[in-house]
Amino acid sequence: MNRTFKTAKVQLLMVGEGHDTGINRSFSHVDENATDDQIQKLGALLETLTSDKFENATVTSSYRVDKK
Repeated sequence: MNRTFKTAKVQLLMVGEGHDTGINRSFSHVDENATDDQIQKLGALLETLTSDKFENATVTSSYRVDKK
């Protein structure tokens, strides 16, 4: 089988006033090799832009798998 990277996205759960259970902020076209540190920095950046707090992130990657 031949696996080819297609796309990745990250969804950050931000918790704050008015959405105590959290609100998701999604970003598409994330680099295949995005590190935990980079995702943490994105969460910290969003905290500076809003009054929300970064809770966690979900990273979803998709690949195309072809038979050889």
